[in-house]
Amino acid sequence: MTRSLLLGAWVCIVTLAATYTGAYWRLHPHSDESDRREAVQIRPIKPITVPVIMDGAIKGYVSAEFSLVVAQGDSHGDSHGDSHGGDVDPQSFFMDEAFRLIYADPDTDFSKIRKADLAALTRRLTANVNQRMGKDVVKETLVKSFTFVPREDAPR
Repeated sequence: MTRSLLLGAWVCIVTLAATYTGAYWRLHPHSDESDRREAVQIRPIKPITVPVIMDGAIKGYVSAEFSLVVAQGDSHGDSHGDSHGGDVDPQSFFMDEAFRLIYADPDTDFSKIRKADLAALTRRLTANVNQRMGKDVVKETLVKSFTFVPREDAPR
């Protein structure tokens, strides 16, 4: 009988301790998990059309639409007082960089674009925008659409 009481008391203590520990961890997430999960938002960028000039003539146009993955706290209109671009909209820098990279890239034939070219372009855009802003604001550049329209097929 004494063993039964001790065993019952032991089961109750273990159950209470496990319940308390589970409730505590649920209310106080482990710091490693909360550090790994960064709050991000996807911000659409206005569509861009860039002329492609080769041998002194317009060969066509690149029409592209991108989205930016940015940290939740790095959005336009934040008032953190950050002198490294907290109040500066990364979209303006992104539009400028996208135009410059597409317009001035002599190595890419946009009429025969490959997947690797597009992946390299998005990596360069992300890196260039972050460099110009002075911190890692843009986490990733996403492509919504990317099309080359030959000059003769372009609407007039």
